[in-house]
Amino acid sequence: MTEYHKYVFNTEERTFVGKFEEMYQQEKDSVFDSWHQEDSRQLNRKIALEILSEYNFDRIVDIGTGKGALTHQLKRCNNEVIGLDISPTAVEVARSRFPDIIFDVVDVNDVVGFMDYYDRQLLDNNENRSNSIETVDLVFTSECLSYIEHWRDLLASLASRTRFLMIVLFLPDNPIGFVKNIDELELEVSRFFEVLEMVILRQSRFVIIFAQSLPIK
Repeated sequence: MTEYHKYVFNTEERTFVGKFEEMYQQEKDSVFDSWHQEDSRQLNRKIALEILSEYNFDRIVDIGTGKGALTHQLKRCNNEVIGLDISPTAVEVARSRFPDIIFDVVDVNDVVGFMDYYDRQLLDNNENRSNSIETVDLVFTSECLSYIEHWRDLLASLASRTRFLMIVLFLPDNPIGFVKNIDELELEVSRFFEVLEMVILRQSRFVIIFAQSLPIK
């Protein structure tokens, strides 16, 4: 078992642990890289970035930014990227490494509290917007959704607050996390978004979904 796994799941009892702050605090002493964040060779990340390269996003929000290595690859000279994570230690590392990106500590597991933060900090920046106009072009989340118990509520809340959504997620057989299978994930995304691209990597067990929000009725 990879060193960081014990901070995420109890594999014997098949329960979610979620000690992410402790995990990041232990990285330096125990010499491990949670989720292999520094490895840019991973195929799922290459595919996700290639899909996004066809679009221009003025404002991107990355949920579960970690130490910012993948978030950094979303940054362009003329766009704004905001990385959000539950771990103050991870956010501190990300801020020191990538000063051109905004990083903030937010607990996405509290969906109501997170959406209040989202509306105040991310949407209210544009004083001229109407209620039907989003100021976030893309919400991006990689290897994070399975750790959010009320992930369905999160998707529903984001649908009216972003133009595009990308999810990159590891989904093994019989997962411990809160997202249980690809069909379930696709169904929930399709309730609120139009799926534009969906890539399934069957050997590595990753799914990549890129979607556009449905018109407001």
